[in-house]
Amino acid sequence: MKDKIKRWLGLDESSEYVNHYFEESNARASIYMSVIIIILEGWMIINLAYRLMFDTVFARGEQWILTHFIAYVALFASGCGALIYADRYIHGKIKHGKGSHSLTLWLFCIVCTLFGIFISYSDYGNGEQILTFIAMELFVVCLLVWKPITSFCVLSVSFLAMYLMMSQFGRPSFATRINFFILWITVLVTSISNYHQKKVEAEKDESVDTVTAQIRRAAMIDEMTGLANMNFFRKRAAEILLEKGVNPGSKIFLFLDIENFKAVNEKYGFESGNAFLTKIAGAMAEAFPDALIARQGDDHFVILADRKGHKEKLESLRALVYDFDSDLQLGLKTGGFVPHDAGCDPHVACDNARYACESIKKKFDQDYCEYDNKLSDEFSMKQYIVNNVDHALDNGHIKVYYQPVVWAKNRKLCGYEALVKWEDPTYGFLSPGLFIPILEEYRQVHKVDMIVIDNVCRDLRRLIDTKKPAVPVSINFSRLDFELTDVVDLIESCAQQYNIPRNMLHVEVTESALSEYINTLQDDLDRLRNLGYPLWLDDFGSGYSSLNVLKDFEFDVMKIDMVFLSSFKTNKEKSKAVLKNVVQMANDLGMHTLTEGVETLEEAEYLKQIGCERLQGYLFGKAMPIEDALVKIAAGTLPVSEEFING
Repeated sequence: MKDKIKRWLGLDESSEYVNHYFEESNARASIYMSVIIIILEGWMIINLAYRLMFDTVFARGEQWILTHFIAYVALFASGCGALIYADRYIHGKIKHGKGSHSLTLWLFCIVCTLFGIFISYSDYGNGEQILTFIAMELFVVCLLVWKPITSFCVLSVSFLAMYLMMSQFGRPSFATRINFFILWITVLVTSISNYHQKKVEAEKDESVDTVTAQIRRAAMIDEMTGLANMNFFRKRAAEILLEKGVNPGSKIFLFLDIENFKAVNEKYGFESGNAFLTKIAGAMAEAFPDALIARQGDDHFVILADRKGHKEKLESLRALVYDFDSDLQLGLKTGGFVPHDAGCDPHVACDNARYACESIKKKFDQDYCEYDNKLSDEFSMKQYIVNNVDHALDNGHIKVYYQPVVWAKNRKLCGYEALVKWEDPTYGFLSPGLFIPILEEYRQVHKVDMIVIDNVCRDLRRLIDTKKPAVPVSINFSRLDFELTDVVDLIESCAQQYNIPRNMLHVEVTESALSEYINTLQDDLDRLRNLGYPLWLDDFGSGYSSLNVLKDFEFDVMKIDMVFLSSFKTNKEKSKAVLKNVVQMANDLGMHTLTEGVETLEEAEYLKQIGCERLQGYLFGKAMPIEDALVKIAAGTLPVSEEFING
């Protein structure tokens, strides 16, 4: 209740916005009021002067003329002063909240009130109405905005003064007193109503402006760190490069990636992780005080800075990141791109800087890389591969090749591994080692693997129907295949469509995919096993979690990675010992073995000696079209075994 009374009287605290709203409203009202007063009083002064000069008979005495002339001039002058001051205020030449603004307005109102009392007092003495007083009161307290308590005081004093002066001519009648009181109440209520209406309008406008400001800020600022967001960064960066006197070559776009940041969230929680990012953002602002900085997302930031000294500043940031918790092995990778002209697109510049950063992501001895022509060519090739993979698949440019797998004991053909090659009309032969990782990075590799399984089943069906040698084919599936498609359904539908026995299709899964996505793949691999598809563990020994994979999954075949043979010539004894124990471990686990990358007879003989069952490598044939394999079979250079194992 107390707060409501205070608000009604205008004694509550108003925001800076509301106070400014009142001041601006009064300034605009003052312009209209002062213009009217200047015109009226100017006309009165001219009229009075004219009558003095040309009327031979003038009923008023000299005293009346002098006092009224002074009153007209005073009101005219105050009107001029108010007009000038209000105009300067509206045009921003006088700052909001200055005391001189309130003083000028008060002086104007006092002169208006005194003028109204003086003129109406004279008129009342001559038996006329007090209309001038009423007009001035309406001017002062209704057109302008006053707090209710101020309006009450001003009106009470002015009406009381007018009443006392009227009483000098005799006590006013009861009706006059009642009318006078009603007039006072009416003007007061009108003034109070005007105040509250203006205040409600001001508060609504303030609310709208606040929301608008928040929306505008959200469109420019990253909420968590307080840095610019990417929309604002791109817009402002383009403006900076176009500014007069700016040499684009002296600037550099930087892309920063905090390595292993996920470990911060896992150890300390997301709230602490966000606090860490905010701290790093603040450190960036301190290290690059004149730069444009934005958070791109997650733990990635972009900076447009001067090239001079930028590497030293990055080193200070890198030390701060690492020192946060040395046990977490945090790091800061940075890619840079130098714009070549003022018309450089910031979006492209940031992409180039990011690509430079990603190019060193797995290089533990390098923290900074600048985008150059070599990276530009690599990036262009990436874009070409991603943009043209669909066209290549539709037009048969990506073909399935078959590399022979032989028994170690007699070197007879017992299977193939299905591989892919891209014969591009523009770039020529593209190796799978080039385009498969790129398609995995852009989550497109499943498109290729879907074509592979279909082509393999079709080729097997053709071999069976034409009574030509058909042996099992192993097909390597990426972890993304299991994530983006239903691999089990895909294999099963192809096998049924072409009526291929399940034991003719061997499913290879890489060790790295299993170690990273155990839970995701477990169910699908169990389904494949239950349906009767042999499962192969591909690239065993190439990762860091080999033994865990053997513990958690069941496989029919262990495919030993060629890395074990890479040092066979230079470090033969150790390589032999490792291979022997790996094969023995596989046998103990009930798994068949295959070693890939076999290139010499010595390697083949040793692998046969230690019990490795199957071999694959250039010694027995490179990957080739199925027709070329059939030619070798027919020529007797690739004899076919009649012994097959479902694994």
